[in-house]
Amino acid sequence: MSNNYPNNNFDSSGDLPDYNDYTSGNSGQANPYEQSAYDQSGFDQSNGYGTPAYPSAPQYDSTPNNAMQPNAMQPNGMFGNDRPGAWKRFLGLIIDSLLVQGVIGGILLFVICGQDLVDWYDALKVANSPEEANELFPSGKVAIWGLIMLVVWLTYRVLMESKKGTSLGKMAIGARVISVDGQNLTPVESLKRNGWYIIGTVLGLIPLVGSYLALALYIVVGVTIGRSPEKQSFTDKFAKAYVVNK
Repeated sequence: MSNNYPNNNFDSSGDLPDYNDYTSGNSGQANPYEQSAYDQSGFDQSNGYGTPAYPSAPQYDSTPNNAMQPNAMQPNGMFGNDRPGAWKRFLGLIIDSLLVQGVIGGILLFVICGQDLVDWYDALKVANSPEEANELFPSGKVAIWGLIMLVVWLTYRVLMESKKGTSLGKMAIGARVISVDGQNLTPVESLKRNGWYIIGTVLGLIPLVGSYLALALYIVVGVTIGRSPEKQSFTDKFAKAYVVNK
């Protein structure tokens, strides 16, 4: 009868061969019962059940690609929402006008047509009608003075905004004007922003209704500032400029 046990390993006592007899007599072949025959690298042994250890799911940034960052080149992100309104800016304009138009303009008016204005005022006191006195009014010299003051005013505004980022009036109210990248305006951008003063001066030269048209233009500027979420006038938008508090 043939031997059913490997290597004929059993003693005379008739005991059955133990487990080691099977593992040592397979001619160098790996024991199919050993745990090392299985790759355990893909199983998590921490819970005792050999749960497969799947790779963790990739983490995705839930922030939208177009979400605003604090330093984004956008008015609300960079400059904040604290900006001077129409009335505060109007106060700054009055201060600038008193300093430039009042002081410099008064000196130039006296130099250009001071004596002519004195003669006109004396004639007005004794004239039988305003029309009679108006014949002596130096309208030509006053128009020249107005054009010179327009150049002085624009030069002042452009130089101050491009060099200092503000004007004397804006300094007084604690504001400055900047471009969309947060820098001072270029001279061209500042001229675009202040070009509406040229329109106002031209409108003011129209007889009878000129002063009313110029006043209406100032009102339009103020209304557009008040209605704009960015507190921009239509000329600010044209120049891509922002007036902000310091």
